[in-house]
Formats: sequence, structure tokens, C-alpha cells
Amino acid sequence: MSDKDLIPITVELFGTSRLASGLRQLEIRLPSEVTPHRLAASLADACPALVGHGISGSRDALQDGYVLNLNGTAFLGQDVPVLKAGDSLLLLSNQAGG
Repeated sequence: MSDKDLIPITVELFGTSRLASGLRQLEIRLPSEVTPHRLAASLADACPALVGHGISGSRDALQDGYVLNLNGTAFLGQDVPVLKAGDSLLLLSNQAGG
């Protein structure tokens, strides 16, 4: 797959992911249909500080307690999402604080 086949996606970081990385958001380039494993690996490659803070140590999955949301409207599971240029993914911890 060439770079021209990849689309830009903004990933917004929240909670410990934001604190660990020092970033509010980052941009990655992905194929329009991406597996959860490839998505996690792409995030880890783009921002190694996310490993252990949202991305598993194996770099191929989210850590337990983290979820991805697409455009603020749908949580991603193990399905392969179809992404469009300009989409935004939100990396969130689903653990509540008090």
C-alpha cells in the first residue's frame, strides 16, 4: 500500500494518554479500512509514549480500560471501521474517577 492510499486521521487524546504523551492530538495516516491491531500499532509508532498509557505493551491492542470513539458518535469494537479523511478518533479511558 502506498502513502497515497492512506488517509489522514486526527487522534484526540484524553486523561493519562494526554498526560503521558504531552499531546492533545496527533495525526496518523491509515488505510480507509483498518483492523484494530493495525490501528493500535500505528498509534504506538506515531507516539511511543502511548505504550502503557492506552496502547498495550505488545503494541497491537488498546489496554484494558481504554476505548476509541469515532467522531464522537460511535465506540469502536473489534469490527473494522471504514474511515474517511478528516475523521477524528478519541482515545478515552473508560475508568471513572472520583
